[in-house]
Amino acid sequence: MVRYTVFSQQLHTQELGSYTGWGIEGREEDGSPAGRVEDLTEDREFALLVAAALNREEAEPVHLRDILEDLLSDPEARETLLRYRE
Repeated sequence: MVRYTVFSQQLHTQELGSYTGWGIEGREEDGSPAGRVEDLTEDREFALLVAAALNREEAEPVHLRDILEDLLSDPEARETLLRYRE
C-alpha cells in the first residue's frame, strides 16, 4: 500500500515572487517512490487534507495526477474535501 505525505519547497516566480509551495508524494511500503506532484498549492492545510483523502481511499499512484487534476478543477470536489477542515 502506498502512503501519501506532503512536502514543501521554497519557490520563486516573477508573478508571485518567493513563496512556499506544497506538494504530495507517495511511497511504497519499502520506501521506494510511488509518485510525486510538486507545487500543488500554497495552502499547507489543504495539502494535508488531500494527502489524508488519498490515504483514506487507498489511491493508486497511477491515478495520482488525474485525481489531483479533478480535485483542483471541480469546485464541488474541492468543497467536499474542504468540509473535512472544519
